[in-house]
Amino acid sequence: MNTLSDKITKIELPTPFKVGKVNAYIVKGEKLTLIDCGPKTEEAHRVLVDHLHAHGISIHDIEQIVLTHYHPDHVGGLGYFDIASLQVISSEKSIPYLEQNEEFYSERKMFYESIYKKMGVSPHLIPAELEKTNEYLSYSAKIKPDIVLKDGDEVPGLSGWTVIETPGHSPDHISLFHKESGVMVGGDFLIAHISSNALIEPPLQANLPRPKPLLEYRTSFKKVAELGVSIVYSGHGKEITAVGQLIEERLEAQDERANRLYELIVGEHTAFELCQKLFSHIYLWELDLTMSETIGHLDLLEEWGAIAKKDKNGITHYTRTKHGVNT
Repeated sequence: MNTLSDKITKIELPTPFKVGKVNAYIVKGEKLTLIDCGPKTEEAHRVLVDHLHAHGISIHDIEQIVLTHYHPDHVGGLGYFDIASLQVISSEKSIPYLEQNEEFYSERKMFYESIYKKMGVSPHLIPAELEKTNEYLSYSAKIKPDIVLKDGDEVPGLSGWTVIETPGHSPDHISLFHKESGVMVGGDFLIAHISSNALIEPPLQANLPRPKPLLEYRTSFKKVAELGVSIVYSGHGKEITAVGQLIEERLEAQDERANRLYELIVGEHTAFELCQKLFSHIYLWELDLTMSETIGHLDLLEEWGAIAKKDKNGITHYTRTKHGVNT
């Protein structure tokens, strides 16, 4: 008897990033669907073509590509497809990232420059961090989605599959859920061997407040925990079957890091000072990731009422409150 898993084929693709290989998935439905497609490198494309061929599929047989989120290791491979011959499906929130709107990316650069300064990052470190974005985008693809979906929408060409919005790792992140079988294709929402970073991002509209991705991530975790997911096909690494248990572990780890950060707040500190304490061995090499982690957990402590912040000469400083930590 065929199961839904028989219709899902995982393809591991190489990336130039520290995360290592990324998973793309072929799903056989009314339309032959590829979920995510690797970075824009000739090596990744060659591996994809070879793996498809091994399963009796030509790259030209792909009828649609669904993107879980805009990060280059998941979308860049689109640059090697004949886009006119298939449909590209994404979240509506992915549009400015995928289209690489110049105004949006210019505002995005200014956002990072502003928030790094506001969080007390040493000025001489900021230019190199901003340059990383340009290098990162070189592995992406500039495309306009044909179909955009939102939470609860059915995926065209894949009957029984619906979109679950799972922001946190990225603001546009979606997972695909097959309720009848409990199967989820989850992108980077949940990864077995590592915890996905809740990356700081600018608002999608300039007049909106800064998103708080770690808080969004925690909401996504709790939302998925209630769905009865039996297996997650992840964007990196192996499949996850103890879904509820792993979600609980991720939430507990976030609580533990927030408590550890709270203990470091003696007197007044900027986020950058706390980042140096929390990630003393790696912050210089991974400033974007470590600052995202630090700011995210400060957001969590602030939500708990454990800390307060105040502005001093344009720089945010954090102090403990009398309320303390109460998770």
